[in-house]
Amino acid sequence: MRKQLRVDCDIILNNFGGEGGAKICRATNISLSGMRLDKLLDPYIFGAGEEKVRLEVELPGDSAPIVIGAKKVWDSDSTFGVRFTNISHGHFVRLRSFLTGGESIAGQLPVFG
Repeated sequence: MRKQLRVDCDIILNNFGGEGGAKICRATNISLSGMRLDKLLDPYIFGAGEEKVRLEVELPGDSAPIVIGAKKVWDSDSTFGVRFTNISHGHFVRLRSFLTGGESIAGQLPVFG
């Protein structure tokens, strides 16, 4: 069950996982805790029990990629889903800023009177 709201996106990124080197994939939605990815170009072969991936994501409007450690949680012929397991604080802040449209998280907190 998802705990974070997903945001639709169209981001091409590198996935380091499965057999071989980097694979190109496309994120179609993303949240603070995971993303859905379309498999592009290269065949994707995940070995038995091989579920960890390292993602290099260049967010729109951001010049440097963020690096995210993730675990594959489901897989189909053309797509797969990952849950984030390791992201630095600085990269988390950049991801959160992208997801909130650059707004401060403080603006989203409830106000108690």
